[in-house]
Parts: sequence; structure tokens; C-alpha cells
Amino acid sequence: MGYKILVSDDNGETISQLHDLLIDEIDGLEIIPIKKEEIYTKATELNPNIILVFPKTLVRSGIESIISLKQNKLTHSIPVLIVADYSPVINIDRIFEYGIVDIIRKPFCKDELLLRFDAALNRSEFQHEIYIEHELLRELSIVAKRSANSVIVISFDGVIEWVNEGFEKMYGYTYSEFKEKFEENIFNPQSNPKLFEAIQKCKEGYESVVYENKWTTNYGTPIWIQTTLTPIYNEQNEIIKFVAIESDVSALKEVEERLEAKNESLLTLTESLEKANQLLEEQRLKSDELLLNILPAEIANQLKKKGSAKSKQYKMVSILFTDFKNFSKLAGVIPSQDLITELNIYFQKFDEIIEGHYIEKIKTIGDAYMCAGGLPLTNRSNPIDVTIAGLKIQKFMKEYAETKRGSNQEGWELRVGIHTGEVIAGVIGRKKFAYDIWGDAVNKAARMEQSGEEGKVNISGDTYEYIKDYFDCTYRGKIEVKNNVDLDMYFVNRLKAEFSDDEAGTEPNAEFLKILAKY
Repeated sequence: MGYKILVSDDNGETISQLHDLLIDEIDGLEIIPIKKEEIYTKATELNPNIILVFPKTLVRSGIESIISLKQNKLTHSIPVLIVADYSPVINIDRIFEYGIVDIIRKPFCKDELLLRFDAALNRSEFQHEIYIEHELLRELSIVAKRSANSVIVISFDGVIEWVNEGFEKMYGYTYSEFKEKFEENIFNPQSNPKLFEAIQKCKEGYESVVYENKWTTNYGTPIWIQTTLTPIYNEQNEIIKFVAIESDVSALKEVEERLEAKNESLLTLTESLEKANQLLEEQRLKSDELLLNILPAEIANQLKKKGSAKSKQYKMVSILFTDFKNFSKLAGVIPSQDLITELNIYFQKFDEIIEGHYIEKIKTIGDAYMCAGGLPLTNRSNPIDVTIAGLKIQKFMKEYAETKRGSNQEGWELRVGIHTGEVIAGVIGRKKFAYDIWGDAVNKAARMEQSGEEGKVNISGDTYEYIKDYFDCTYRGKIEVKNNVDLDMYFVNRLKAEFSDDEAGTEPNAEFLKILAKY
């Protein structure tokens, strides 16, 4: 079965890139260029899997075409995604109002593309199911009107909007009589706590809630009524109404009352099981959250599904090591708890810095911090990303040291080393999972840190070749490292002035971000 992608208003470059990235990943791939005003007509004709648009598509004719697509029951479930670079030229809030479901940033990453396509299609299937349910509800309303059971439609705000003939027969009141006499108090939590509780449960996510109430009809007859309250959702998965289907269960209630004493122990057991299940679910969610805190999402998902994760080889990864000057000496003079607290301040800031540059934290070893760019999702910008992160880390060290000196305390000093090369990454073993990387590139990155100087970012000659056009660097020559090996080393001073947005040379300007977006 073919897989069709419609691309609106492309200059030819995007289609070529998509074809090269996806042709080996998607069977029967067909990428079709269209104009903005053709989105709706081509979608009805070709029934594509995905539609891609650009910011320039979002003019009147393009928007109208997308809206028409979403209003047609045959095409409303086709996901529309917008392709954009890093420049914030689109109004995020407005594009989702038009029916666009996601944003794909350039430059493209194959793994991210496939993940976003799958997510969009899954979301589309879910929305289509909701649409079908709405249609079914409309058809069922015709049947409900003549049902012997009572059927009531309640607005989200707690107003009775409609009742059927069965309601009037069961209660002995007409719609207007019932509203006039009871509506003011029927939704009051003190007067009718069971209905109030059922509505709250529906708002919390319950598919339906069943409860029973004793009622006196207009004829003075006491009856037991069983109510099934069900929330109705719109396409945005928001509750818009509630439907209550009620049955006279007076005869059954009499039998239940006779059996209630015998069922008490069973009820207690059921409640215990429900609490146990809830506790198990909470523990599962905590375990998932912990797993995602220590492993990349891609690896965590593999472990949950298969119990293991395959190691993967990466051709170009940039590894960064840091190490504090004289940490052992500091450990001898600073109380242990104060030492850990201070170390945590530094490492939390390092985490914050790398998170904004597509860099994966690998681990900390004592006072050493290790991270890498270009994995698990690959990119070609990782030497630049990691170098910028290294500069920002040293900038933070200087600023924090000045703050410390203001309170008569000494700030710590740090060495930073970076190398770019080939690694293998994965998770090994069956206990205490940890994502790690191996290879000669890791050793060289460690040598860069060991051979560096406090307050400096020391990089290898390999990393320098990737970043030299954008950074001001000082060549240090060939420096001997472990095992009598000589390696080219450079100090990175800053981003070149023409690419920097600050005096320290750590913040890329708009011009440099455009260049980076091409990687």
C-alpha cells in the first residue's frame, strides 16, 4: 500500500530532502508537490497520509483550503504539519486553530520525522474515532427519544437541555414542570451529592459513572433510579455535555437490599483490590518517570517493550568532559553536605545549559561531568552545539565565582575538554541501567579535559575542523597525552564577532542561527 505525502508551496528543496531521507524507510513512498489553493481538492482526490505546508502557505487561499479539508468528514482526519526553520516567524497559537497538528523544524532529522509522522497519524486516528462516536450519538438520539428509559441531556455548566418521553413517564413531570421545581437544587452538591460526584468523576476522565438515587415521583410513589452518566467530547477532546440514561430499578433494589449483608465482605475485598491497582499504577508511572530521567526516551521505550536495548554506532558525536580544579583538596576542607550541595548547584546549571543545545547528559563520575551531542538523535551540528555549551558553562563558572567573592567565598574553577569522533552507545547489563558511550573518541575527549586549563574550553584538532569557520580559536600545538601520543589542541576563545549576540561571544546571533539551521 502506497504512502503519499502532499507538499504545498515547496521550492523543490524540501521534496528532494524528504525523498532522500525517507525512501528507504517507507514502502511505496510518493511525495507530490501541490499549490496552496489545491490542498483541499488534491486531498479529496489522492487521499494522502500526510500533508506538509510552509509558513508562506498560511495566506487566505491556503488557510481556507486547510479549513475546508478539516470540515469534510472524508478528509478531516488527514494530518497537516507545518515545516519551519528556527526563526520564530509563525504564530504558534493561530496555526493550531487552522487545523495544523504539529511543527517540523529544519534541518530534517530522519528519526524525528518518522516519530512526528507516526504521532500525527495516531492522533488523527484518535480524532476520527471521536468523530464517528459523535455521528453515532446523533443517530442514537433518535432512538433515545422513544426509549422507555429516561434520557436526559445536560450542558457542561449543569443545565438540563432536553429530556425524552420516558423521562416524563418515569418522574410524572413534564420537562418544564421538572425544571421549574427542581433545577435550582438538583446540581447542588449538598442537595444531590451523587450527581455532583458523578459529574466530577467524568471531568476527571471517567468514561461513564453509574449511581443510584431514591426519588419520589409526582404521583407520590417512591422509586429507585439507576443513572449512567456519560460525558460527550468535541474534537478537541473537551467535555461539552453529559448524557444521563436512567432506569427504574426498584424491584432489583429490593433484592439487593436483602443480599447487601452477604456482599459486605466482597465489597471490602473489591475496594482493597481497586486501591492496590491504583497504587500499582502510581508506582508504574513513577518508575516510567525515573527511567526517562536516567535514559533517553528512545532507549527507555526499547527497554520497556523488549527488556533490552540495542547498542548503536554513531559516526559523528561530540563529547564534552568537565573536571573541577583541586576537588580532592576541597573535599578535605569543606563539610561533606556543603560540598555535595555546592556540586549540585554546578551540575544542575550544566544540565540546564546542555538541554538547550540538543545534548544528552551521559553521567557524572565524582566531580566529573560528561555529556555528548549527536545522539541518540543524530545531527551534523553537534560540534557547534557542544562548543557553545562549553563556552556557556565557563561563562557561568566566572559569573558564579564573582557572586561567591561578593560574599567572601571562593568560587571553584573548571576545565572543559571536547572531542568529536565515532562512538558506540547503548545500555548493557540487566540491573541499574545506565546509558553510556564507548570508543577512542571518549578517551580523547577525556585527554582534552586533562590537558586543558581552568576557565578555558580545550578542543581537539578534529573538533576544530568542524567549528573553525565560526569560532575564534588559539592553536596550542601538538601536546603529548597518555601513552606518548601527540594531539593537536586549540583553546576556543569565543564565537566570532560577526556570529555573536553578546560581548562574551557565547550567544549566537540571528545570522548564525540561520546558518545552524542548514545543518
